Amino acid sequence: MTTSFEDRILAERARMRGSIEALQKRSIEYARGERSRGILLKTLAYESTGHLDFALFDCPPVLDYGKGALVYDVDGNEYIDLHAGFTVNVLGHGNREVNEAMKAQMDRLNHFAELPVESRAELARILASRHPGDFEKKVMWAVTGGEAVEICIKLARWYTGKQIIVTHWGDYHGRTAGAMALTSKAFMMAYSYPIPPADTAVVRIPFPYCYRCPFGKEYPACDLFCADQFEKMFESKETWLNNPRAGVTNVAAMLIEPFQSSAGYLISPLPYLKRMKEIAEKYDYLFISDEVQNGMGRTGKLWAIEHAGVAPDLIAIAKSICNGLPLSAVTGRKEVLDSWGPGAHSSTFTAYPTACAGGIKVFEIFDRDRILEGAAEKGSYFLAGLEEMARRRPSIGHYNGLGLYLSIELVSDRKTKAPAGDATAWASRELLRQGVICMTSGYLYNRLCFAPPLVIEKEQIDRALNILDRVLSQMERQFEIGG
Repeated sequence: MTTSFEDRILAERARMRGSIEALQKRSIEYARGERSRGILLKTLAYESTGHLDFALFDCPPVLDYGKGALVYDVDGNEYIDLHAGFTVNVLGHGNREVNEAMKAQMDRLNHFAELPVESRAELARILASRHPGDFEKKVMWAVTGGEAVEICIKLARWYTGKQIIVTHWGDYHGRTAGAMALTSKAFMMAYSYPIPPADTAVVRIPFPYCYRCPFGKEYPACDLFCADQFEKMFESKETWLNNPRAGVTNVAAMLIEPFQSSAGYLISPLPYLKRMKEIAEKYDYLFISDEVQNGMGRTGKLWAIEHAGVAPDLIAIAKSICNGLPLSAVTGRKEVLDSWGPGAHSSTFTAYPTACAGGIKVFEIFDRDRILEGAAEKGSYFLAGLEEMARRRPSIGHYNGLGLYLSIELVSDRKTKAPAGDATAWASRELLRQGVICMTSGYLYNRLCFAPPLVIEKEQIDRALNILDRVLSQMERQFEIGG
């Protein structure tokens, strides 16, 4: 029998909310020093519990300062940063050149809503020139990644005159009302109560999560079965997507993460991405790459989609453009971005001069210091360390990486692939205690994700791998994995 509203909702709300007393207890018990403990308790006293800090960690570190790929809390504890603030700090913490460039601009003019300034125009030129493809490009500015995605949605529908956006189950595209309609996280949807994101013209397809293929296939022997299944949807009049007899498609765009970030740093087969672009061209809709978390050099190329040799019509960019201040953009085809008239979309803090000055300096350093090449080289070094570790650690069921975008999936049994969710949570807490900050994610709560600043040193990678190996050894004993 289905549970009634009265018996269901209050109990579910209690589980989702937790209690302030429980968070205070965790802060008192697990804080790594008196100053940290005091600040955590002050945070709980005056900030909403709806923030992310206590969702990321049982007891989040209270950071004080950072340098490069190292951060320090207010009690002096050092951490190797394999998180980079969700990939924001691409050139590391405390980058003097970027900070000085932003300060110099701030001293001249920090903000004047949406008016042209030199730093904004120059960064637009740089970003347009870095969008792949042999066609004219332009830029539309925004502030956050979610807003950049909303621009992509609105632009695609406006330009094509079509309704449907196709995306993947497991993609993360933001939490604003429009972007949330494309984000597939159950706990986030639960908070959109009682009215869910009201976009009904969204179609989701399975992501090519080859380690746990939803079709029960094995890559590459499957010959991209998932892509074939998607294309077959266009051959029927009963799927919303297409009327084959009339030759009319209802799709405005495919908007996807080329690699899934929030879902666990999952790298899709590169031929799959190429095939998705071919299907978009065949049925005449836009192909949009959400690179908010895996762009800006993270994977060893400026844009993750470039690994597949694909030139998307639009790219959503954010987080790491200026190494720390909020700034986002949509780059892409001139004819699409110029289909809007003046004032079609605006935001008060869009492309404010200080952030743009920082972005110009970031690209200057990228070119001068060969940051992309370094990310690719150090990423291969990091991946080789994970590969060697996987040969010795029965808890590592799967690992992947491109550049400094890496993850491992923890299992209690390699043969059955039984997820080790509780063990992963334990490992995350212990890694933090031993001085490594990383992300915990995964469809089944069992992936550890690694995204350090691109300036991390090999010696720091070695230290992080040694700590990870030690923690996994302790975890395997604690949870009797592979014994």
